[in-house]
Formats: sequence, C-alpha cells, structure tokens
Amino acid sequence: MGPNDETQTIKDSYNKAILALKQNPDDMKQYVALASVYIAEGRITGNGSYYSNAAAKMLDKVIATNANNDLMFQALSLKSTVLLNMHQFKDALDVAKRGEALNAYNSGIYGALVDANVELGNYDEAVKDCDKMLGLRPDLRSYSRASYLRQIYGDNKGAIAAMKMAVDAGVPGAESTEWARVTLADLYLNIGNVDSASIVYRTSLVYRPSYPYAEMGMAKVEKAHGNYDAAIAHVKNAINIMSEAAFVSTLADLYELKGNADKASEVRNDVVDLLEAAAKDEPKDAPIKHNVNRETANAYLAANQIDKAMQYAQNDLQMRPDNIDANELMAWVYYKKGDFANAKLCADKMLKMNTKNANSLYKAGIIYAAAGDSTKGNELMQRALAISQYVDPKIKNQAKAA
Repeated sequence: MGPNDETQTIKDSYNKAILALKQNPDDMKQYVALASVYIAEGRITGNGSYYSNAAAKMLDKVIATNANNDLMFQALSLKSTVLLNMHQFKDALDVAKRGEALNAYNSGIYGALVDANVELGNYDEAVKDCDKMLGLRPDLRSYSRASYLRQIYGDNKGAIAAMKMAVDAGVPGAESTEWARVTLADLYLNIGNVDSASIVYRTSLVYRPSYPYAEMGMAKVEKAHGNYDAAIAHVKNAINIMSEAAFVSTLADLYELKGNADKASEVRNDVVDLLEAAAKDEPKDAPIKHNVNRETANAYLAANQIDKAMQYAQNDLQMRPDNIDANELMAWVYYKKGDFANAKLCADKMLKMNTKNANSLYKAGIIYAAAGDSTKGNELMQRALAISQYVDPKIKNQAKAA
C-alpha cells in the first residue's frame, strides 16, 4: 500500500462518493469520482484487472446517459486510461480520440493518445500528441512521456534528462513520482551506470518504503553485480507487496543464474499456472477483457513451451504489428524455435527506431548471427556492450549456446 495520507485520501474520496450517491443515485459526478478511486487503487495494489473493470462499470453509466460535455469528457478520458491498463490499445485510442473531440485543450487526454499510439507502434503520431501535451501542461506526466519517446528513438541522454524533469515536477513519495524515479534509475541501468541507478532506487525506497518497483530495481542492481542472493531477497520483498508475473519470472531467472535449475523450472511453471488460472477466473460479464498475450507469451517462453509462446506472441503482434516490443518478442520466440529467417525479419522491425537498449541490441545480434549474418550480428552485440557491460547474462548465454 501507499503512504498513510495517500491511502486515507483514497478512502475519503470513496466514502464521500458513496454517501453522495445514497442521497442522489443519479449524480453522475460521483460515478466519475468512484472510477478515479478504483483506478488509483488498482495502480497501488497491482490488482489492475479487478479495479479497472469496477471503474469501467462506473464510467459506462456516465457515458450511457450522454451527460454534459464536461462529464462526458472526464468519463471518456478515464475510460481510455482503463482500457490502456487492460492493454486494449486500439479501443483506448478510439475512446481518447472521442475525448479529444470534446476538449482539445486538456493535457491528460493527450497522455492517453501518446500511450495508445506508442503501444500500437504509431510513433510519429505519439510524438505529435506529446508535443501538444507538453505545450498545454509541462508536468510529470508529459515529461515522462517525452522521456519514453526519446528512449524509443534512441536518445538515451535525452530520455534521462526528461525523466529527471518528471521526477522534479512530482511530489516525493507519491506513487506517480516514485514510478518516474524508478524509471529514471532503469534508464541509468540501461547505459551501464549501475551506481547512479542504485542511488536512485534507494532514494525511492526512502520516500516510499517497500515500493515494489524500487525493490525490483535493487534486484537488477544486485543481479548486475552477481549478488544473486541479495537480488532474490529484493524480488521476494516486491512479490510480498505485489505478486506480478514479471516479478515471479525474474525470481526464476535468478534461481537459474544461481545454479538452481530445478527451482527455476518450478517457479516458471507456477507463473504459467497463475496466468492460466487468472484467465479462467476472469468474470464472463467483465466489461473489458484483460489482454495478457504478451505476459503469457513471456511466461511460456521462459518455461520453454515454445509452441504456446508462439501462439500468444502472434496474438500480441497481430494486435500491434508496428510495435517494436511486440516484434522483439516475436523475433525471440522464432529464434528459440530455430526459425532464424523469420526471427531476422522481426528483428529488422524491432530495430527500425534505432533503439539504444543494450539487451535488445544484443538479442538482435544473436539473431542476425544465427541467420547467417555474423558480421552484423557481432556488430550489434558490440554496440550493445558499448552501451552497457551489464547485458542480461541469460541473453548472453543464448549466444554461447547457439
């Protein structure tokens, strides 16, 4: 959970909205207020699917009444956020555009447009939307999106500068600020500046003790130093607060690096079981289905169930064929399957934005070498190491095994 004052604010907002609705069940403002509470609670607890659908039900009530423009805009803006949280990117883009048509002078709606366009691989459109957002309100939300876009376009230094501005614009300890701070540390880690990353992660844990993403950051730092027991401890701290599949998968990787292959395999199978169970337990009447194709593909890939990983990676790529992350995942699945020609085709697409992500470049290098272009493959791997000497050892081991 977040700091006490943050938790109390959420409770107070919830109680106020419920009390107002008891007095007037047709007060649409209160449904919007409840949706905001549910979105915040989902972000803090990690139980995004449950709270996103709770928020969607509130917002659909408002949208169905064809409320006044202001309320309708608020509902559409929040609905686009909910859809993004559930990884329904095309629907999020459509809803955000409806919101923009009602109010083109609100920076928040451009945040949703940026996020949706990024996920769909519409990067030039995302840049235009981000410029509008910055022009309307330069703050944590707009600076952080500018940072992410700079990273996508291969400008690591510019990404760090923008994320520093995002952190400075936020309130220390607030979840959004600490998310930005952790992302700043991730950017330092990507360029091999482990010491700076460690300082920033630790700072986040001072402002927001037990923040799971900062705990995961410290796990990355310890992993880079080869301190696998310490890394495992940090991951377990994060899982105790928020049991995300990605966190548990990291735990399995650390067990493998430590030499405990059996434990790693056991944990990876647990991740697959958890995701399958969650999919079965999703309510049939849920207004929005949680798209977990990417997470499921990664889980099956880690468990070495390549054919199942292929199925979900293809689903992800079909939804967003121009997204570089979706192409990277698909390239790696093809590589693991031994289809090096198709792996190279997807690697070409993942490199189209001139990424300077060390792990991504090293993966691409392995793929090109396996596809017969050892010259470019070696060049890409060297470029990765020039960015950071701390390329994930699990990726490096793939090059040795090839």
